[in-house]
Amino acid sequence: MFALGILFELFCNLPLIQNKGEGNFEIPLSQTEYEGFELRTAENGSQALVLTEEVGRIHIPVGEFIGKLACSYEYEGLLNLTAEAHVENEYGEVRERDSIKIQDRNPKTNKTTWLNIRRETESVDLTVSREGLFEPGLSYIDFSSMPLAVTGFSAVTKPAVNPYRLCFFWAACGTALFLIMARRQIGRHIEMGFLIVALVGGTLFSLSLPADKVGFDEEIHFEQSFWIANYRSPVHLSPTIFQEFSAGIDTWPLNQPGGLEEQRELSHYLNETGDYRNGSMLWSADLNKTTFTGYLGQAAVLKACQILNLPFSLLFKLGRLGNLFVYCLVMALAIRKTPVGKGIMAFIGLMPAPLMLAGVYSYDPAVTAFLYLSCACILKAVLEPEGRLSVKEYVLILAAFFWGCRIKAVYAPLILTGLLIPASRYGSRKQMRWMRAGFVALFVILMASFVLPVLISPSETGDLRGGATSEAGQMAYVLGQPFAYARILFENIFLNFPSYVLGEGAFGVLGHLGTISFPWLLYAGSTAVILTDTRSSCGKRLTGWQRLWIFVLAGACAVLVWTSMYIAFTPPGNTYIEGVQGRYYLPFLFLLWLVPSPSAVTVHLKNEVYYPALLGLAGVILYAVYAADVLIPHCL
Repeated sequence: MFALGILFELFCNLPLIQNKGEGNFEIPLSQTEYEGFELRTAENGSQALVLTEEVGRIHIPVGEFIGKLACSYEYEGLLNLTAEAHVENEYGEVRERDSIKIQDRNPKTNKTTWLNIRRETESVDLTVSREGLFEPGLSYIDFSSMPLAVTGFSAVTKPAVNPYRLCFFWAACGTALFLIMARRQIGRHIEMGFLIVALVGGTLFSLSLPADKVGFDEEIHFEQSFWIANYRSPVHLSPTIFQEFSAGIDTWPLNQPGGLEEQRELSHYLNETGDYRNGSMLWSADLNKTTFTGYLGQAAVLKACQILNLPFSLLFKLGRLGNLFVYCLVMALAIRKTPVGKGIMAFIGLMPAPLMLAGVYSYDPAVTAFLYLSCACILKAVLEPEGRLSVKEYVLILAAFFWGCRIKAVYAPLILTGLLIPASRYGSRKQMRWMRAGFVALFVILMASFVLPVLISPSETGDLRGGATSEAGQMAYVLGQPFAYARILFENIFLNFPSYVLGEGAFGVLGHLGTISFPWLLYAGSTAVILTDTRSSCGKRLTGWQRLWIFVLAGACAVLVWTSMYIAFTPPGNTYIEGVQGRYYLPFLFLLWLVPSPSAVTVHLKNEVYYPALLGLAGVILYAVYAADVLIPHCL
């Protein structure tokens, strides 16, 4: 495996190794052709091309094989440019249709952009426009007054080991070898296989992401995690770290580093200017007591990194792993507990979006993992043919559910799955009444925390990110015309059902990096797993009415998710619902996938064959998405 990874890395460097050029070389600005720019010479003799028109173009002659073209610049905004590399095709000819077109977006903190070409190149054309430099989300910044100067070009032709790519080869080869060699153990304990694949793939995924705002609202989650790590202790921070707590020009999520060199430049900037001990700003924050349970793993790792006095970029990246480790461990325990749907739960947990969410600062993975653990314990109590539901198991069900659901109370109906536990599983009728009352009471308490504030004192503003929103105004529409709202609600649920249940909505949105490149693979894999994973470790399966009750509860959660976004995030009176994302379906998706459970489909494979094959399918999807949507655009 080790040798195979090195061999693949050498193969990727083969074009650069075969290149007969003399090495990296500079391209003087005087050799370029340009319009919309003006060549100016400073007092120290350095030259720069300064943008003077609304649109500027630079033609850069190359004439040989290059790996990357580096363009250095001076600009205080976000450099967005378009590059077109005129390269030789397979016949050694330069044709317009074969040119490589690159939409390049750069973070404010970087002053050099590297364009990945890796072909025999005749020339490269760069285009910059003032309109393209403007960001609608940063309308308060006057980008038009910021001078832009291109200061130099250089071509990279020397081969070099890319650590992200090499680790990708090792991880992919190692995962395949593990699934083959440990197939008997995985057949008996699929949770072990899940844990290894999730930790290896998730760690690679997380550490490959830039030390920047990548996940949704990651700046808020990082701030809360950092506050818990320094509980009750005001911290002296530098402005660079303080800016990580908000989505501004320094952390603009749509402008991410576009390769290994750009990630290194960003990390160097953060390490040089990110001081979390002796900065000029005395910082503290208010703890959100509703969501803090989702940050404890991240906060623990951040505290350990602070004790070790690690550079800020490394602290930021490693802190994300605390979230991943908690997610993987709790999910593995849930897979071990559930008697049905072990493969379904493992497959969902290994999908790109859930695992990516676990590898950034977020509380969503804690919600999903702990609700899955609670539901798994309930299913065990429902289907196990012998024994009694102990007080210890009952407390674990309630505690795990409360730990996850207190963050997002819209999933409260799922606890009513506990009402399916048969009377024979209780020690006495009195115990049955008390325990069932506990399920109902927890449901009522969580629902009250979500519904009562809106009913009693609706806000006049709604979600601050939602524009002209108003809880009071929207409630007037919902309560005043309930049938009209019901039609709007179910139309939105129906139209998004395939994507949010089987496809890219739930499994393929990688935060601000966008949607994955091949969503069709998600639909194929999801359908295959739903149809084939009908196994039960206890010999019993869910009955028809039990599946119907689960479907009703999952549907109730979907209604609450859409309604909460309609009230808080959608301007009053709109006939569409804003703010809903497929990741909000993840906490109840496992139960929803159990509903079909087709008895007409039987898979005559032993567990030692089926479970490794299922994990292999999930691994192929995970590593293919990593290669196409993380490694190539952000790490090469």
